[in-house]
Amino acid sequence: MTHHHKSPKAAHPHFVTCTVLGGTPVFSRPEPVQKVLDVLRTMQESGRLTIYGYVLLEDYLHLLASADDLAQQVRYFRSATAPEVLRLLESLEIHGMVKRLKRCQDQQKTDPASQLWQEGSPPEMIKGHEMMRAKLEFIHNNPVKRGYVADATHYRYSSARNYAGQPGLLPVTTDW
Repeated sequence: MTHHHKSPKAAHPHFVTCTVLGGTPVFSRPEPVQKVLDVLRTMQESGRLTIYGYVLLEDYLHLLASADDLAQQVRYFRSATAPEVLRLLESLEIHGMVKRLKRCQDQQKTDPASQLWQEGSPPEMIKGHEMMRAKLEFIHNNPVKRGYVADATHYRYSSARNYAGQPGLLPVTTDW
């Protein structure tokens, strides 16, 4: 009897954006960045998520990823990172940022993710190689557009290095 195990690869890649409340530059420090990368790495290692590309700027994350239940995995990511990052900001005594986030938080919401992340736009399905290439180029060029680096591979918090055959901070699936 053969078991057909559906690998996460079988699921369609999607373009996902997670934006910090009020455009707060939470990820301008390495510690909160590390929390996000750790959660993503754990999700990959447990087979919950396949990541094809990403860029983390100070106020948002763009992700090219697939999962059998992507919406659920994105929800998990948002609620797993929010309390961790908020605790970290408080322990680093970055009170201005914490205050700004608190001003943006909708008091009616009990969802822990909404304490850090805005309600996201729905993930956009990637249809074919051309669109995948275009989206990767788009996300990798974000730090260049912001003037942080002249070359996308010089930005640490992105998968541009992985695609250039250099070690990245997070392993990504480059064969799609």
